[in-house]
Amino acid sequence: MPFFGFDREMACSRADLARWLTELTGSDHGIAQTGCARIVLAEGWVDLITEPVEPRTLGLVRMRRLRVRFVPAEGAQASARAWVTRFDHHTQRGGG
Repeated sequence: MPFFGFDREMACSRADLARWLTELTGSDHGIAQTGCARIVLAEGWVDLITEPVEPRTLGLVRMRRLRVRFVPAEGAQASARAWVTRFDHHTQRGGG
């Protein structure tokens, strides 16, 4: 699977993101309440920073949107990239 960078616009809420983080890591890391989380990696960490975006409307369908930025620690880009790729696989419909 190709790497899509450290920024996402996802069709989800913070509660959805918290559920996925809990499934993947065993904890929601407080992201549902604060909108931010730090995931500690073997080498450094990656911070998740969320920002709600206006829902997208297509006809009668409204899809919620959440901008998610993954900010790796200095020197931890390779570990962060591997973790974000694992996160992407986890959030694909059907379990990746």
